[in-house]
Amino acid sequence: MKNKLIMALLVAGLLLGGALVAFPQSVTTLAGLAVAQSSTKWNRLKDMAIGDAQTNGAGLFTPCLFNGVTCDRARGTIAGGQDVAIKSVSGGVTPSDAFANPTNALTAFSLSGVWNGTTWDRFRSASADALAITGIQAAGSMLFNGSSNDRERTASADNLAATGIPAAGNMGFDGTTFDRLISESNTNNTGVTSSGVRYATQLSTWSQTNTPAVATIATTSKAAGGGTVRHVATSISACIAANATAQVPILVHLRDGAAGAGTIIRTWAISAVISESHCVDLAGLNMTGSANTAMTLETAAAPAAGVQATVSFTGYSTP
Repeated sequence: MKNKLIMALLVAGLLLGGALVAFPQSVTTLAGLAVAQSSTKWNRLKDMAIGDAQTNGAGLFTPCLFNGVTCDRARGTIAGGQDVAIKSVSGGVTPSDAFANPTNALTAFSLSGVWNGTTWDRFRSASADALAITGIQAAGSMLFNGSSNDRERTASADNLAATGIPAAGNMGFDGTTFDRLISESNTNNTGVTSSGVRYATQLSTWSQTNTPAVATIATTSKAAGGGTVRHVATSISACIAANATAQVPILVHLRDGAAGAGTIIRTWAISAVISESHCVDLAGLNMTGSANTAMTLETAAAPAAGVQATVSFTGYSTP
């Protein structure tokens, strides 16, 4: 029995000795956890609070990155592996207008942008009218004014600034600004201004005349055109021919309306001595009447016995 006990102690001693030889710094000799540096050497596992510049005891666990205060787990993706930050970069940038000029190249504008002199704007496509001016390149639609480039103007209104207007097209210069040329219309013929009107004489498109017997009122009318149609008189002719009796001054009326009733637009007075005639002939007029209203030229009364009066006028009508 004594011999068996001695043998057991001998075997235990051999096993313990072998362990001490294989692992001279065994885990059991450490006051805490340890990590193997090699098959024969163990190092104490260190907490991150011990500081930087450590050469052992880190352990092959999930890697951390020290941010100056604490340790963060390193990030990565399955496809790309660990992310490497060359410089601290903020999260994704949402594209917008007035994008500030970045302080580093890594904060990139992910969509196409154009520099406006202060900030970046997204490019605009020709998807509609009245687009915002941001994002439109200063190329193509610019005009040189002799010293700098101006944006080309569209004919969107009257009294446009003279900058950006090409020296061609349907615009008229009034000495200061450019106006759109005005076409004949019901509204424009009654306007109190002449913006956009060229210096031109209208052609006559109709003519009315009346030559009655002696001592009879001379009167002729252009019938109402209906709807918004207005008559515009461009010339008038009124004559008095005396025979044995002289004609004292007699009035000739251009009326906006029917004979003897319409509003008088303009009046002339003519007379004639015995055996002579006298006429009033005026051209280059632009006397506009009311919508859907007749226009009349007539003497205010019948001339004297033996005296003949005649009236004629020409004009055009606007829709």
